[in-house]
Amino acid sequence: MSFYDLAASRYSVRSFSDKPVPEELLTRVLEAGRLAPTAMNRQPQRIFVIRSPKAMDTLLGVRSCYGAPVVLMICGDTEIACNRPKVDHCLAEMDASIVASHMMLAATELGLGTCWMCAFEPQKLAEAFELPANIVPYLLMPVGYAADDCEPSPRHTQRVPLEETVKYL
Repeated sequence: MSFYDLAASRYSVRSFSDKPVPEELLTRVLEAGRLAPTAMNRQPQRIFVIRSPKAMDTLLGVRSCYGAPVVLMICGDTEIACNRPKVDHCLAEMDASIVASHMMLAATELGLGTCWMCAFEPQKLAEAFELPANIVPYLLMPVGYAADDCEPSPRHTQRVPLEETVKYL
C-alpha cells in the first residue's frame, strides 16, 4: 500500500471487536513510535500500554475507549523535552503528537484500528495512574480490530480544498 493510500484509508475507529491484538503487532506499532522524530531527538514520549483488567478499570474511571482491547496513553516527560528557545515553550506535546501519528499509521498498515482521543482531563488521568508531575498525558489511543459494523464517520472524507490550507509565499 502506498503512503497516500494508507493515509486515506486510516479513520477513527469508535467500535472495536474483542479480538486480542497480537503481541508482535503491538510491538511493531510501538516501534514505529520509537522511530518518530522528536525535537533535538530528546525522545520525551512516555507510552503506557493499558490492557490488564486492573488498568482498564482505572481508565474507565476517567474515560471510556470504545471497547478497545488495548489503549495507549501517550504522555510527554516535560523534564527532558526540548523547550523552544526564548519563549520557554515545552515541546513535549508536539513530540507526543508526532509519535502518535507514526503509531496510528503503522497500526493501519497492520490492519488495526485506532482513534485519537484527547477529550479527557489530563490531571484526572495522571492522578488515576499515579503519574509523576513531569509525565503529562496528552492523548489516549485505543488500538484493536474494528468491529464488523464499524465504518468511518461521514466527515472522514470531507476535506477542504488544498488552496484553503496552503499558501505559497
